[in-house]
Amino acid sequence: MLDKKWKEVKGTEAMERKEVNAFMGAETSFEGKLNYTGAVRLDGRFKGEIRSDDTLIVGETGRVEGEINVGIAIIQGEVTGNVFGKERVELHHPGRMVGNVTAPVVVMDEGAVFEGNCKMKERKKEEKREEKGIGIFAQKGEGEVKAEDKTREKR
Repeated sequence: MLDKKWKEVKGTEAMERKEVNAFMGAETSFEGKLNYTGAVRLDGRFKGEIRSDDTLIVGETGRVEGEINVGIAIIQGEVTGNVFGKERVELHHPGRMVGNVTAPVVVMDEGAVFEGNCKMKERKKEEKREEKGIGIFAQKGEGEVKAEDKTREKR
């Protein structure tokens, strides 16, 4: 009973395990807008707009023409258009991309082809982990002076 309630709060099992919960085979084609939750793998042809906070996998036989705005994009096929990754964008061999990439982390394998511009923008401040040091290595905020610093100044 408790497990069932936990799953309802957390989401589907596929999302928890990052399983592919939708698949478009090599012999299929689709035109339009795709919005989804979880992971999706495209091995066919897609033309249009793709939006999600989760993972998109473009397989080796996959061909996408249009704008992609996802959490994680893994490209092994062909993409023509701009790709925006909230977390990361990966371009693996034999992948080919013509368009611009914007993501905080961009990975490109040797043998992958990329024609376009790449902008690695930082994650939002609230998404960053707060970095703290120990003792004298601790980061100081603006205008913050420690007692150790005052004693050094007097010497």
